[in-house]
Amino acid sequence: MNKPLLNGAVALCTIGGAVFAVGASEIAIAKVISLPARTFEILLFTGALLVGIGLCLLLMSFIVQPIRDAFVRVVYGDLNSRYTCVRARRNDLIGLHDLYTDYFGSDVPSVELMKSWISRCKTALMLVHRVRQNSGLATSQQLVGSFKVLPLTTDAVRALEGGQISGSTFKAEHIASNKKETAAVYVGDVVATSQVGRGMVLAHLNAACTPAVKSGLPIYARPLTHDGLRVMTKHGFVQVLDGTSRPEIGRICKLEFGNQSRHKSAYINRLKRGGRSKRQEAESATVRDGAAGS
Repeated sequence: MNKPLLNGAVALCTIGGAVFAVGASEIAIAKVISLPARTFEILLFTGALLVGIGLCLLLMSFIVQPIRDAFVRVVYGDLNSRYTCVRARRNDLIGLHDLYTDYFGSDVPSVELMKSWISRCKTALMLVHRVRQNSGLATSQQLVGSFKVLPLTTDAVRALEGGQISGSTFKAEHIASNKKETAAVYVGDVVATSQVGRGMVLAHLNAACTPAVKSGLPIYARPLTHDGLRVMTKHGFVQVLDGTSRPEIGRICKLEFGNQSRHKSAYINRLKRGGRSKRQEAESATVRDGAAGS
């Protein structure tokens, strides 16, 4: 389900219903004020149109994600699988830590630290699974990707910009537990173990970041490759060190949306990091997003 579309559908149906009701109340309104009959016809038409558009958006909110997933599977020739995105649980964290260590080296959060994050925000760490039906009702599930989108408190932003913490050292108190506490978001540890998984991970990352983008919250990330550096530079990231310098590899950067609305959709849709290790090149399987490092 696409929540923004659903919210828009509800709003349009509500407004359209109200406008239609006014248009249908010509006799009652005529007792209070005299209006041309044409006015009520326009209100009836406008109300019906808004309700119709709202119903279309309601339908789209349920079919957009399945259509997008099916398209990715067709493009990459993986028609017999489906992909799910679920939040990481405590018993997933040891395996997730091993995955991070395998591809990111030692600069990864500890299992205990990740436990403290998800205790504050259940969606801090997300897992993308490939689910495949083997025979009959038997199915197999494989982890094909992961990413983190951490909602940060004001204190966390202050510490991040002051160089006191990094994406792998946030403490529990740095993670916002509700929308009211959220001052920014941090994107990192984006992993995919297959080409299809890559598309699915980026699609779900896009969806996870959309609420923050729509709310105008700044997004923090750290470029780790030249391709990630290029993408972050293109979309207007600046170093937190002075708020004006262009991004550099290994430097914490941020993107603010207050005066950069044109970058919102482009940033989320193209938040990618290139670059692979020798092992990844040999396997041609793992993709890590350079604009969203630890």
